[in-house]
Amino acid sequence: MKALVTGATGFVGSHIVECLVGEGMDVACLVRPTSDLTFLRTLPVEIIPGRLDDPADAARAAKGADYIFHVAGVTKARSLEEYLAANVSVTEAFLEAVVRLPEPPRRFVYISSLAAVGPNPRPVPLDESAEPRPHDNYGLSKLRGEQAVLRMARRLPVTVVRPPAVYGPRDTNMLPLFRFCQRWGMAPILGSGNNEMTLAEVTDLARGTWLAARSDAAIGQVYFIASSTSTLAELADAMAFALGRRLRTIRVPAPVARLIGELGELKWTLTGKPQIISRRKVRDALQPRWTCSWAKAERELGYKPAFDLPRGLRRTAEWYAQQGWIKPLPSAGCAARA
Repeated sequence: MKALVTGATGFVGSHIVECLVGEGMDVACLVRPTSDLTFLRTLPVEIIPGRLDDPADAARAAKGADYIFHVAGVTKARSLEEYLAANVSVTEAFLEAVVRLPEPPRRFVYISSLAAVGPNPRPVPLDESAEPRPHDNYGLSKLRGEQAVLRMARRLPVTVVRPPAVYGPRDTNMLPLFRFCQRWGMAPILGSGNNEMTLAEVTDLARGTWLAARSDAAIGQVYFIASSTSTLAELADAMAFALGRRLRTIRVPAPVARLIGELGELKWTLTGKPQIISRRKVRDALQPRWTCSWAKAERELGYKPAFDLPRGLRRTAEWYAQQGWIKPLPSAGCAARA
């Protein structure tokens, strides 16, 4: 059995590749000629140089694939047009190339985002029946990407996976938080600390995505795949456990957090490089709830998360330390903050 993965050189994509290899799949990766292959070099995969927005390259890569995992996309852009071009137009063109194949795949899996639905206005976690209300350009582009995929459901067996924020080994988005907490012994908490968020540990996400791909019940369906839900204060406790040290809580008032986000935007403008801390990221962090339920995946796919938040963050910290991205860790077990 053969699988094609787009976005395979990235954080989430490389873990999906690793999961598929572990399941005995022959895996091909469509990658740009300039892509960094660091996370794929040790894996027995076929590297296919090409561009996803080139119909000939896309058709060549997809030919003979039993499963296609479309992970590639843009998460940081300055305009709606940039997001739509990368997350919608490219997806539409890729789908057209796939449906024209002599033998279409058994499944086309699209990796979307909780951002396509938006923050949760209610205390009860969102499920897949919630009406999408994306509150930013990224979320809107992922929703339109979903819609493009689901429109193809009559011509192609498709499934949409919506993870919330994802963390784990190889992630660079949470790395600054680990470094700050370790260096200064402080855990910054934006707003009240009661803000809730659902997170997905990346190997849980990869395994859940594979379960969705191989399940006939998942054809034409949308699934949240996640690992845990916690408040920001609980996240600080889990970070203390992960780093094996006490952390003092530092409350960051909302106006200060927004100012930090604007400074990130200014740096982005001056350097031309996307910033981890930006206006959108701060606005997201200040939302009362980014929460969703993965009960449908448990019920229909047999999915069970393997990682609670403390163990997932500890595994992430250990990987960072092994790579030299953070300092060596003491023994785990300190889960206190001052």
